[in-house]
Formats: sequence, structure tokens, C-alpha cells
Amino acid sequence: MTFRSVVRRIRPVAVIAAACVALLAWGVSSPPGSSPDDDYHMASIWCATDAPTDLCSTTTQPEERRLPADVLQAAGCFAFDANAAASCPRDETGTALSIRGNWNGEAYPPVYYAVTHILAGDDLSASIVAIRSLNAVLYLGLLAVLFFLLPLAGRAPLVWGALITSIPLGVFILSSVNPSSWAIISASGLWLATWGYFRQTGWRKTALAVLTVLLVVVGAGARGDSAAYAMLALFAGSVLAFRRDRGFFVQALLPVGLVAVAGALFLSAGQSAVVGGATVVTNQTYTFSELLFINLKQLPQLITGFMGTWGLGWLDTYMPGIVWVSAMTVFSGVVFWGLRYGTWRKWFALAAVGAGMVAVPLYILMHDGVVVGNGVQPRYGYPLVIMFAGIALVGLRRASLGLGRLQLAIVGIALVVANSVALHVNIRRYVTGLDRAGINLDRDIEWWWNAPVSPMGVWVIGTLAFAVMIGVLLAVVWSREETTSETAKSESAGPALSSPSVTV
Repeated sequence: MTFRSVVRRIRPVAVIAAACVALLAWGVSSPPGSSPDDDYHMASIWCATDAPTDLCSTTTQPEERRLPADVLQAAGCFAFDANAAASCPRDETGTALSIRGNWNGEAYPPVYYAVTHILAGDDLSASIVAIRSLNAVLYLGLLAVLFFLLPLAGRAPLVWGALITSIPLGVFILSSVNPSSWAIISASGLWLATWGYFRQTGWRKTALAVLTVLLVVVGAGARGDSAAYAMLALFAGSVLAFRRDRGFFVQALLPVGLVAVAGALFLSAGQSAVVGGATVVTNQTYTFSELLFINLKQLPQLITGFMGTWGLGWLDTYMPGIVWVSAMTVFSGVVFWGLRYGTWRKWFALAAVGAGMVAVPLYILMHDGVVVGNGVQPRYGYPLVIMFAGIALVGLRRASLGLGRLQLAIVGIALVVANSVALHVNIRRYVTGLDRAGINLDRDIEWWWNAPVSPMGVWVIGTLAFAVMIGVLLAVVWSREETTSETAKSESAGPALSSPSVTV
């Protein structure tokens, strides 16, 4: 075995390991209760079984549960107050009553809560870290399996689509206990798993069929809206793989069946009430046309909120300009670059997902009678943005997307800087509150885990791990062959995603 072949084998392991460390750093960058609506989601995890347990018991009131007090009070002292550290006094032994949870009305599908309940225990901190780690590892594991099962032409859209949409909202939610983490996992891979299922043969085809089913369950089992997004992902993947022969229509029975399953799961979730006219709210300040005009003007703020223009956590941890400007520049530049090539299949799939990006949040805003900034959060439509970014890159024929070395370096540096600053701000938010400044996170600590690694240590480790991941990925596409102009080759061979001459 030559040195070059050893390096080639090590690279995937290095990327996955570094990405795992980077996500785990985000997982311990904030305390229990720090992700959106964590009081609801943590209570639902602890009470995920019907039978009473030591972690959750019923009362004489059917809508009420008795839980450990620290689970319910985790975010009580810092939610919505960016200057408050997470140094909440907690009752480590007592219990408290709550009516906020998925046992009351079944607003969310039960699968996510049932799985994560396995890791819930008496030690709140250990349980939260374990659940966050599970979500991060599940994301990396499923996408790594998908990467190696896909035809070569599908790998670049998978990796690039995930990277350019990940900071800061993606890495924060993926490393949280929020069920939106599973919605992100499903959106990141389902459309490509569907496409790969049509394109591959033999055992890889079978494995991709199984993975497609699994990703539908992961998404639809976490959020009702993710079940709707799964239907769109199945449609987009099928359109990209479309061909006019009997074999395609026979194989299409799988995604068609899964669309029906996802639709049934969506309608069975409490979140599906948004499609009913009975729950429409009339705005008391604006007429329908005025409300529509206001929301259309402000909708881009909501769609791009995942880049850091909205706060993380309880929408109270705002990112400095270097984060959202870097993230927006990379996302906009790479997606725009991806529009240089395409077939009708790509444009049709992209238009469908793009229409969903606009229509879904706009419909919810109008349904609830609110303007952008109230009720609807960027994370609700964020899975569609991930799909849109990946589909926009379909047809670019190399792992480098045809970008030159300087372009790749700018993208890599921008992502590393954005991630590092965002991670630092997120740690600072809870260690001392954002009323303190300075790079040294170990100074005047008000909250931290009972762990040997300090806040500064977590920031350095997380920053370096993310930089290593980006560095290895860039090394893969850094060679002269990957960065030379591809115009002549692409024009002669065509930009079809399924072209057999693609090398990644």
C-alpha cells in the first residue's frame, strides 16, 4: 500500500472525526434548556412513555405531568435575556407540575421523543449532553453512509449543500435536543437518497432504498412539517432521476408509497392544524392585503435567518456581522455559481423547492395573522433551504464545483471564521452573558459544566476541529486537475447529474 493510498483512506475518517468534534463542541457550548422551546421538548422527552416512571408521573389532571423540577426550570433565569448567564438555581431533588408537553394534544409525532427518552435520566446535564451527542452523531453517520452509497455525481451537492447552510443555525440545532435536528437530518439527505436509489444498482440500490425509508421516518417522526418536507424531497429526488422507461415507473412505487406514508403522518400530527380554516387568525391591525404586502417585503429576512441575522437559542443570542455576512456571502456565491448549469429536471426540482421556501412561511404568517418577526422562526423553513442549496449545485461536475484555488480558499476561510465567532458568542452568552466582552471566556465565569475542559478550551477545540474538517475537504479538491477550468469538458459532456464521466 502506497503512502498516497493511505492518505486517501485516512481523509474520510479525518473529515468525519473532525466534524464530530466540531458538533460536539457546539453541543456543550450552551446549558440545558438553551434551544428554542426546550421546556416543552425536554418535558416531552422525559414523559415520552405512557406508563408512569421515576422521571415522569401522571396526576389527577389528564393534561398535567409531574417531572423533576430541574427539567422544567432549566431555562427560567436566562431565556430571552441575553445579558443573563445560565447560573440558574435549580432544585436538584424536587419535582414540579407542567401542562406543557407532547402528552397534551399530541402536537408532535412521537418517534423523536420515544428514541431520545432512552437517554433521559436523573442527571439532567449528562442526559442533555447525551441526547445532543446522539443527534450530532446520527446526522454525521447517516450522511456519511449516504455519501459512500451515492454515485460520484451526487457527493458534491451533499457535502457542499450541508456546509454552506450550516452556520450558525444548523450546527446549533443539530447539537441540541430540539426535534428540528432530525428535520435537518432528513432534509439534508432524503432528496439525494431518493435520486441515488433510482441511479444505483445491486446492493447499493437496496441500501439506498432502506436509507430513503429511514430518512422519511427520521423527519416525519420528529415534526409534522418535516413530513410535508419529506414529500417534497421525495418528489425532487424523483424528478432529478426521471427517465422515460418502464423501469423508472416500477421503481417509483417506493417514493410514491413513501409520499403517502409521509402525508398520513403529517395529517396525524397536531401541527397539521395549520392547513385547516378553523384555526385561521385575523390580524386586528392590518387588512389581509396589507398584511400580505408587509410579509412579502420582509420575507427574505425570515428565509435568510439561518445565517445569523436572527438570534440563536430563545432568539436572544444575536450574531455579529462577521458571522452573517460571511455565511451569506458563501451561501449566495456558491448557489449563484451553481445556476450556471442545469437541465429541465434540475430547474423543475429547484423551482418546486424554491416555491416551498416562499409559500410555507408566508402561508403560516397569513394563517396566524402575524408579521415577520412574530411566531414563525427561520428554523421552520430551514430544511427547505438546505434542499434548495444542494439542488442548485446539481450538474457541477467536480468536487471543487469548478471553483479556483483563491475562490476555495475564500470559502474555507469564511466558513471557519464564521463558525469560530458564532461558537465564541454562543459560549459567552451563557458563561457570563453578553454584557461582558473580551476573547477570554475563562474570565469571570458564572456558569459552566462540571467538566475538566474550560469554556476557552471548548472554543479552541471546536474552532480547530472545524478548521481541520474544512482543510481536509479543501485538500481533496486542491489539486491542479480539480481546479482547472472545466468549460470545454462540461460543454461536450453536458451537465447532467448522472453523467458517468463525473469524477469527485
